[in-house]
Amino acid sequence: MRFLNELHEGDRVNGIYLCKQKQAATTKNGKPYENLILQDKTGVIDGKIWDPNSLGIDEFDALDYIEIMGDVTSFAGAMQLNIKRVRKAAEDEYDPADYLPVSENSTDDMYSQLRAFIDSVENHYLSALLKKLFVEDEAFVKAFEGHSAAKTVHHGFIGGLMEHTLGVTRLCDYMSKAYPVINRDLLITASLLHDHRKRQHGGRAVPEFPPGFVPVCA
Repeated sequence: MRFLNELHEGDRVNGIYLCKQKQAATTKNGKPYENLILQDKTGVIDGKIWDPNSLGIDEFDALDYIEIMGDVTSFAGAMQLNIKRVRKAAEDEYDPADYLPVSENSTDDMYSQLRAFIDSVENHYLSALLKKLFVEDEAFVKAFEGHSAAKTVHHGFIGGLMEHTLGVTRLCDYMSKAYPVINRDLLITASLLHDHRKRQHGGRAVPEFPPGFVPVCA
């Protein structure tokens, strides 16, 4: 695929992108059209479907991955895509990692740190619970590693859930040492599990780019 930061005015584009937003609109002459915002991991670009009822424009919704064919133009100093054809892409046609911001930290390194916290839990039952999820359940681990912690508020990127969980667990570990009266095993277990169900919700959620991110096509 061609990433958005590789596009130039005059290019003909055929590729799959994430439809971050979709909005119906009307021209000054009363003709309906659709405004899109397309996204990949390098940024976002505006898209226009000037004739949404024409052949080649299939049904799709915001947050769908769509294959588009269109031309790169410029308007008011910013690039945009004039889209001629569009269809909803199948799940096996794209890799979400190509379309969403990704944690700057290594997933393997973060997982190793989480495993170290899990291994430090001495209570037999709590240790078994954590290992059942974070070690034995491969599907859980894969989903946990790839999920964001939130859509917009914090850690809204692939790997964000693990990064956020690790940060909370580090804080709890520090507090347990500062206040020995605290049950460390229970606190560490709670910190590791406090957001674990987020991987089951909002599977189609689109993490926002972090503050300060400048869309390459704006």
